[in-house]
Amino acid sequence: MIITYLLLIILNILILIFFEKISIFINVYDFPNNRKIHKIKTPLLGGLIIVINFFFIFLSLELNILDYTSIDIFFESRINYLIFLISTLAIFLVGFVDDKIDIGPAIKFLFLLIIISLLIYYDNSVLINQLRFSFLDQSINLGQYSFTFTILCFLLFLNACNMFDGINMQSCIYYLIFLGFLFNYDSLNILLIILFISIIFILALNSRGKLFMGDSGVLLSSFVIAYVVIKFYNKNIFIDADTIFILMMVPGIDMFRLFLLRLFNKKNPFYPDKNHIHHLLLNKFKFKITILILSLLIFLPIFFMRLEISSILIILTYLVIYSYIVQKLSIRNEAVNKK
Repeated sequence: MIITYLLLIILNILILIFFEKISIFINVYDFPNNRKIHKIKTPLLGGLIIVINFFFIFLSLELNILDYTSIDIFFESRINYLIFLISTLAIFLVGFVDDKIDIGPAIKFLFLLIIISLLIYYDNSVLINQLRFSFLDQSINLGQYSFTFTILCFLLFLNACNMFDGINMQSCIYYLIFLGFLFNYDSLNILLIILFISIIFILALNSRGKLFMGDSGVLLSSFVIAYVVIKFYNKNIFIDADTIFILMMVPGIDMFRLFLLRLFNKKNPFYPDKNHIHHLLLNKFKFKITILILSLLIFLPIFFMRLEISSILIILTYLVIYSYIVQKLSIRNEAVNKK
């Protein structure tokens, strides 16, 4: 385990040292425009850093440089392990190509749908067959809808996180808090370790505006987390579905609000705008205060869940606080725009 940590740290330090040269060579940048906050072109290489870390460790495992027996327990079979690797690479490539040439939301959605459908079809260990809630005595069997429901869960979370990624540090903080919670259940999980260390080093660059996660980074991180969470749920490590909802509700609720708002205004629900919660906060507060508020919105529901407070109470309280913040900030923005 210590060797794994050391190898990952050394690898990422090398990436940091040669990052500028890597950026120039790969040549994938996000350019500023009237909708974006940054002022200079910025590399979109978060996904590349993560995928390098993943395949470096998995190559070390294949070459017997590392011995990680628990990986067989987690994946349950060699086939599932290979399916995960292929799916991970495919998800990264979709995001990377979108970062490079902007393939558009419809085509991106289609590719993600195909990849996730094939993953679930060939790996039933991530198929959600029933829903268990803390406030219900009996579970809900999904039956013939299991396949469709599982695909929907993956796609909603990936899309919600993609829309939530708006300003420096925002996504990194969300993923790190999420992963910190997951470590309570499996501190030796190799997928969590790789992703956690990768995002720590991404944050070091992202916090200084030298790197963006990009679609490749967000989609890849979200996919790995969703995969692990569903595996945990199916292994009864997570007992209740409401636990997962609380972990994922911060980007999910903001996505749902934006979809409704865009449909109400007769716009494409995937059409980008400046109505995200981070935009609303930045219109009133400075960057540091905005990040602090977003971090609290992410951290506090998870913290109270660890205190074993009722899931329903946590969700309702969050909805009230979120609605209050959005309403107040929206009214203020409308007033400012009218002047």
